[in-house]
Amino acid sequence: MNIIQTVDAIQNKHKPSLETGIDLVPWTLPTIPEIPHWHDTLEICYCVSGKGVFYFIDRQYDITTGDLIIVNNVERHTSKSYRGDPCSNLFLFFHASTIEQLDYNLLRPFIYNRSRFTHKIPSHLPVARQIGELMLRMQEELLAKRPAHGPLIKSMLFQISSLLLRHYHVETSDMWHRFYNKYATLRTGLSYIQSHYHEPISLDHVAKAMSLSPSRARHLFPEVIGEGFKTYLTHLRVQAAQRLLVQTDLSVEDILGQCGFQSASSFYRDFQKLVKETPLSYKKRLSSSEHPQRFT
Repeated sequence: MNIIQTVDAIQNKHKPSLETGIDLVPWTLPTIPEIPHWHDTLEICYCVSGKGVFYFIDRQYDITTGDLIIVNNVERHTSKSYRGDPCSNLFLFFHASTIEQLDYNLLRPFIYNRSRFTHKIPSHLPVARQIGELMLRMQEELLAKRPAHGPLIKSMLFQISSLLLRHYHVETSDMWHRFYNKYATLRTGLSYIQSHYHEPISLDHVAKAMSLSPSRARHLFPEVIGEGFKTYLTHLRVQAAQRLLVQTDLSVEDILGQCGFQSASSFYRDFQKLVKETPLSYKKRLSSSEHPQRFT
């Protein structure tokens, strides 16, 4: 396996199964948040116990037992537990295409105008309780693996998506079709970046992949995800480097080259800016930890 294949192999992407359409992950948030990140799947977090906080680009939400957090597949986020009260959760991951094939309107809660959207659904609302119960039932079905558990879990996913659509109807109804088209276009560009971030790509390359002018592509990034192309690309490269530092024995020189950095100085500068420590101190700290790094 060459180095680029190694990078792809340790991306830690959540892989919903074909049988159920989902990946359901129990996870207790760390007390120190990792670098903000994103997934190629949609995400719902259900807080089972404890207290924590979710951070997005320009806002944060405290969560406690019964709360939900809704995350799409283009917005960077991170999270942590409060010390002394570990935040245990169920994370539900699924591809947009899974619910889109039933009714593309079910994507509305995940394709939103960030200035109007609220990621948190508090526990006192009936919809939070209903969705939490459905996620717990999913977990039971996955553990028991009774006949027809796959279609039953998919039906629960459609129920959850429908409940979210009803809850977010007002926040997602205004000019949604126009925003959906922007999202669909940008998703093509993000897929290109995910496949070519280890190369010396530019905005021109990504614009061409989206069949847009560089000027239009430059404006599309902040319109949809709230940050520019360069910021998005830098975060992706640093995130890939973090995983390689902890999960392989590759040298820093090999890692920076295979993550797309053009020089050691740019790698060290960007890494320290985002992670707040040097690559070697990060590797030492995480490699010696009893709990390996995981991005949720």
